[in-house]
Amino acid sequence: MPSKSVRVPLAAPYNTRAAANNAAQTAGIIGVGIVGIFIVGNPAATSTRKDGRMINCMSQTVSDTITGDRKIYCVKRPGWETNNTPASGNIGNAVHVWAGLSPGTKVMSCFGGTNSTLYDGTSSKGAITGKATAITETVIGANPTLAIPSTDNTAWYYDNGATVAVATKITDADFPGNASLTLAGSFSHIDGYACIMDTTGKLWASDLNSITSWTATSFGSANAFPDIGIGCIRYKQYIMAFCAGHTEFFYNAGQTPFPFQKSPTMTFKVGCISANALTQVADTVFWCGATPQGGLSIFSYDGSVQRVSQPEIDGILTVSGASNIQMTSMRFFGRSFVLCMAASRTFVYCIEEKAWHEWDTPSSVLWHRCSSVSTGSAMYNYAISNTSTSGKVYQINPTSLVFTDDGNAFSAVAQLLPMDFGTKKRKFWDSVEIICDIETAASATTISYYDDDYQTLQNWGNVDLSNSRPIARRLGASRRREWVITNAANTPMTIEALEIGARIGTS
Repeated sequence: MPSKSVRVPLAAPYNTRAAANNAAQTAGIIGVGIVGIFIVGNPAATSTRKDGRMINCMSQTVSDTITGDRKIYCVKRPGWETNNTPASGNIGNAVHVWAGLSPGTKVMSCFGGTNSTLYDGTSSKGAITGKATAITETVIGANPTLAIPSTDNTAWYYDNGATVAVATKITDADFPGNASLTLAGSFSHIDGYACIMDTTGKLWASDLNSITSWTATSFGSANAFPDIGIGCIRYKQYIMAFCAGHTEFFYNAGQTPFPFQKSPTMTFKVGCISANALTQVADTVFWCGATPQGGLSIFSYDGSVQRVSQPEIDGILTVSGASNIQMTSMRFFGRSFVLCMAASRTFVYCIEEKAWHEWDTPSSVLWHRCSSVSTGSAMYNYAISNTSTSGKVYQINPTSLVFTDDGNAFSAVAQLLPMDFGTKKRKFWDSVEIICDIETAASATTISYYDDDYQTLQNWGNVDLSNSRPIARRLGASRRREWVITNAANTPMTIEALEIGARIGTS
């Protein structure tokens, strides 16, 4: 009976069966109209569980620059622990590391279920009516200043006591939120101007070097197509003005009273679903949007528009419903990640690997908004949750990683594509050895498998990644097999491959 021994990287594309997406989901169709079928978003939407899945772990490609060899490792994501607790009993609204205020490590946050309070660490810096939607920063004169829009169309500012002791409302009657307009998204700051959109598609600019003074005619309209305003973000020396169906670019042309001018040739017909679904990594902008043909996708812009989501991800986003989607971004392990929350599920895109994986947690989702610092000896990721009422700011400290979320263990799950060695003849699975970093503490890891196209999961048992040879033997027989590796220990996990030994039968 011929035998084989192969090494298989513990890596797989997220899913290859987009056609099976949401086959059993229960989103309701409420009618058929001229523009298509109207579907109510299903917050619990699920996709097929078949084929490759990486949950709470990700692929990392390491290249040998001398030999040119490449290895693909499966690495568990780090967990989130408490940094501080500004507002126990409250959900989080926004978090920001105040980079422009020396030494650039101050963590500011907003918490509150109906109205927000701004916190410097755990110290209150004033109440805000409505819920804060973001915290951004600029410099007014010589004063580093925070700008905070709110859900009640007010906006607030705070300059660490230079001119105001607590968060203070912008009261100028010409500020769009005070002029009976509905704010869209957060502030973007460029060349001494604070910019913000309203839902009519207008982009507003403050007076020069001011956050408090506004002029009634200092706006430009993103009106290349009939549309509604969603929000703006700075891209290099441009302000990108996102609407529901298209995006326009404005640059500082030194005009009066509105200093900006549009760059018509840069307009593209891809919109954004909401300001909550808009984030940035360095100079690259990411958002969840749609084309006029429908559906939802994750797009990026770094000089040109690219779609970065695959059909399976798009299908889940569409059924989850646009109102349930939020995005944020962060970096760790030397890689950049875009986090896309679709209701209770989080899909994570690694920019360097150009690959998707998924995060879940036994806790409430703790990473609704992230902000990071990397200066001097301080290198942290911070986050808040808008569902947990713990009132905490969470952190990832790369010098002292944990692999729990708020003290709760989570499981890293790597599920591989079907394996049959190119034949449907019966295989007798002799052994599976995990080729991995040997952990310094016990790290129980479950080896499981399907023999029926991901219908019935069978658990062989546990091996320990702290042993020199974590190996399983006598794993039965099947014609085809789908392997699943699960690790829920509070330890790192770095796996290079599975070494699989099997004998191939004659029929």
